[in-house]
Amino acid sequence: MDQLFDIPYLLTTFGYTGIFVIVFLESGIFFPLPGDSLLFTAGIFAAAQYLNIFILLPLIWLSTFLGGLSGYWVGSNLLKLRKYTFFQKFFKQEHIDKASEFFLKYGNVAITFCRFVPVVRTFVPVVAGIVKVDYKVFMKYSAIGSFLWSFVMTSLGYFLGQIFPQIQKSLWVIVILVVIVSLLPFLVEYVRRRRAN
Repeated sequence: MDQLFDIPYLLTTFGYTGIFVIVFLESGIFFPLPGDSLLFTAGIFAAAQYLNIFILLPLIWLSTFLGGLSGYWVGSNLLKLRKYTFFQKFFKQEHIDKASEFFLKYGNVAITFCRFVPVVRTFVPVVAGIVKVDYKVFMKYSAIGSFLWSFVMTSLGYFLGQIFPQIQKSLWVIVILVVIVSLLPFLVEYVRRRRAN
């Protein structure tokens, strides 16, 4: 299990296939996987010519996009479980109504930029499927968000790796920093709520 979060090991052992599978799963199905740190490190590996940046960018975009569509499909079928008593408490109508209101107000923005927030990027496609966000609209903004996330995070690692070639020797520090930065939205929201109370 530890090897699942050993990003250099994943990249050197499984290469493009490992990247595709992990990003696909983390983009709409299974959240406790490396996302931002994986893309960033993959960019650094591409700068060192272990990976090809021109293969990496479209590969990550495609896996992110398809992962989001899979999450939407899962969400669109989840409500079928409400016929079973056990699942009724998880799919209360009031929660679904609140989620619908949220998507009416912020749907396009949420779908586009959820990619930059860990955990959120896994669940937004699922919730979008549950509340039946228009599929074409979801596809459009999910494609945009997938492109932005894959391009920005991977390119940052790539250019940093080109400017500082020795950065590979301190990869664990970089990974920790990326994880901390990725979690900042949660920390900001937590502090905001504490002050509000």
